[in-house]
Amino acid sequence: MSAITNNSNSKAKPTTTTKRTTFKQKIRQYAAFFDGSDKDFSDVESAFDDLYHDDFLGTESNGEEVNKETKKQLDENRLAAGAKVTHVAYTRTDWNKALVKYHLEIDGKSIISKYLVTIKDKKVIEAQYVNGFAGMVKAAWVSDFHLIRRVQSYQHVDKVVFEGYVSPFADLTAAK
Repeated sequence: MSAITNNSNSKAKPTTTTKRTTFKQKIRQYAAFFDGSDKDFSDVESAFDDLYHDDFLGTESNGEEVNKETKKQLDENRLAAGAKVTHVAYTRTDWNKALVKYHLEIDGKSIISKYLVTIKDKKVIEAQYVNGFAGMVKAAWVSDFHLIRRVQSYQHVDKVVFEGYVSPFADLTAAK
């Protein structure tokens, strides 16, 4: 994101500065789109794609598992219905996890939602609905289990590649 700085001196040249966006800011910016007015999803789609990882998986309060396309459809319906998000709380719980809590007002109902999200590349790769302390423990366990499965999915021909790094224990001669 760029901002152009200019002062009243007409001879001064505009300068461009780069502003880094944190994951917390992305959450708050996306929640701000849910302001109670009905919107078309195309207005917020780029912010959605910037927040949710392509491999996103999650659970909703009813236990339903969702992927990125399903989450997009849910948010599209909420925007069209004029949903309003208030009181967004963000707490970092681990190096790659955060607890996100918000109030959702839709169709005259107020719902408090709490998710344990797993972060990868400053995007949500997983969001587990949390209900109480036991739900928090379960969500953390499931998230760690899925992290292990994601690492295992990067195994190729006797070598392990994870986010571009080759394991020092990989047998590179076995691939030939």
